[in-house]
Amino acid sequence: MLTVFELLKFLPKDNCGDCGEPTCMAFATKVVTANMDIKRCPHLDGLPEGLMPDKKGEGDDDKTWHDPETQLLKELKNKIKSIDLKAISDDIGAEVIYKGDDVAITFPFIDDKIILSHREITSVNANELDPRDQILIYNYCFFGGKGPVANEWVGLEAFPNSISKVVTLKRYTEDKLAEMFRDDIDGLKRAVTKINGEIISPCVADLCFKIRVLPKIILLFHFWREDKDEGFDAKVKVLYDRRAIEFLDIESLVFAAERVVEKLG
Repeated sequence: MLTVFELLKFLPKDNCGDCGEPTCMAFATKVVTANMDIKRCPHLDGLPEGLMPDKKGEGDDDKTWHDPETQLLKELKNKIKSIDLKAISDDIGAEVIYKGDDVAITFPFIDDKIILSHREITSVNANELDPRDQILIYNYCFFGGKGPVANEWVGLEAFPNSISKVVTLKRYTEDKLAEMFRDDIDGLKRAVTKINGEIISPCVADLCFKIRVLPKIILLFHFWREDKDEGFDAKVKVLYDRRAIEFLDIESLVFAAERVVEKLG
């Protein structure tokens, strides 16, 4: 019997989309939680015959079972219970705090600060955390990266197995941000400042800024404004720290950029 993460080991993890889902994680989650036919992945490799994903058990809530996002979050919450939060705190750039006898960690998340314990993730500012944000935060804690960031910047295409995700990043992050602000650099500056971003100068584009999504996940945005006279459309390029792939998987890195653009809007 397989969980989402165990099934993911047998998938190509290149997010090819041949199964009809945007990512391998989405496919694995739907197979486990919503009875999607596992044979929809034509690239399934090495799954032992007769070994199938876990099925719904008695007493499981129907709404939770059929919502892959909620089911994944439930798995992550269970997994965090076995993690020594104090042991991982330095590696992920977190501060250890105590709630009575319980150990918790706290660290910044975009324009907020969160507290993560073995029971839950809460916002210091009392914001309601989107389930997608919680999944991103848990993934960051589980990934196990060590050491400092490199402060050297590369495009997503520099990372292994990123071809399909480069297209996703462009469509849902770079093109979206360019369309949102076009020639409104002052408006973009205000939006960046509002979510605790840092304006970078000098800049190779019309505007450059950094957003710290998580302590060791920092994004550098280059924005070129629209120039109607010259016939140039607005353009955005997102860059990652060279070591970002050691602290988060490709899928999560792309979502981090998408989330920043949502916040800027």
